[in-house]
Amino acid sequence: MDDISTQFEEVLRRHLRSAKADSINYDMELVQLGLDSMTAVAVLLDMEKAFNIRFPDDMLVEGTFRTAGRLKEAVQLLRERQAP
Repeated sequence: MDDISTQFEEVLRRHLRSAKADSINYDMELVQLGLDSMTAVAVLLDMEKAFNIRFPDDMLVEGTFRTAGRLKEAVQLLRERQAP
């Protein structure tokens, strides 16, 4: 597991009631793990804080938050874009 995976999964587990403690299925839709609109905002803010990134408006769409895999890809992309 790469360095961001552990922290990424910890953030998701804090907010998604159905995320299992052992591993997160990156293909499963986040709504199946308990994501709703309020939780999405909490996950967004926590991801921004944990990874020192900012989600631009064009990434604040349902597709970004559809699966853990898509969200992780977005976080990785933003880390690369915003790296010093």
